[in-house]
Amino acid sequence: QTKSSEMKRRIEYCEKQVDLITQNPAPEDAKREQLDIIEREIDAVIGEVYELAKFTRLNFTAFMKIVKKHDKNAPFVLKPMFAEQLNSRPFFKENFDELLLELSRLYNIVRNGGVDVDGSKDPQSGNGQNFVRQTTKYWVHPDNVMELKLYILKYLPVLIYRTKGATKPPNPAITSIYFDNDKLDLYQGRLEKSEGAEAIRLRWYGDMDSTEIFVERKTHHEDWTGEKSVKERFSIKEKYVNDYLSGEYTLDSKIERLREEGKKSEQDLHDMETLSREVLESVKTKHLEPGKVHIQ
Repeated sequence: QTKSSEMKRRIEYCEKQVDLITQNPAPEDAKREQLDIIEREIDAVIGEVYELAKFTRLNFTAFMKIVKKHDKNAPFVLKPMFAEQLNSRPFFKENFDELLLELSRLYNIVRNGGVDVDGSKDPQSGNGQNFVRQTTKYWVHPDNVMELKLYILKYLPVLIYRTKGATKPPNPAITSIYFDNDKLDLYQGRLEKSEGAEAIRLRWYGDMDSTEIFVERKTHHEDWTGEKSVKERFSIKEKYVNDYLSGEYTLDSKIERLREEGKKSEQDLHDMETLSREVLESVKTKHLEPGKVHIQ
């Protein structure tokens, strides 16, 4: 905890120095030199965050291995009680997310010459509901996740989903609930990349108490079809999700309100209504049920 507090103080110091540099009427070249010094200090903090996270993880693993060896050779078992005690200790409860967010923001400001260009942007803004995209995913060993995060944030800022009027610190979490049936038809289709294979999920951004839920469908298309794989979605209030899935709630009133407000085109409204109907049809005909919650 002492080391963690020290790193927080160093990050706060860097933030103050960046503010002073940006307010200084000095030439841009001189400011750039000062920002480069701050960037080197941020590099040093990142290295120590990684070492602290690694130290925590290694000690936890070492303790558990010792207990495992004890349980193997003793007449009584310690692991359940020991694991609970370890997880309750401040040393092992340390959460580095807040440090990562601050470091990411600092790097982004320094990269942009002292300007917080993303400070007022909402990554969920805009009217897009259909996305044609190509993604590449990688498996990362749990032991390397922190190192990878620290490496990436030097070049790409952490995407933060802000809730209007929120007073709590921003939460970068993305929570997804995927739908499938007992035969795992959707999972198998996506795994085999079958033409027309779909994934249906509920997704929300930020805290678990978010009131806006996105219903999303990802459809895979083979190259020979000439079509691109697409992700489609529409938003719904959390309080209406269960009624929608049971067929007791429709988007009619929402679509009519959006039409009156002129916030979406008729094509967008038509696509929204079609998607909501087709997703519900898939849930019913394929006997889909929500699976485990997956948090990124």
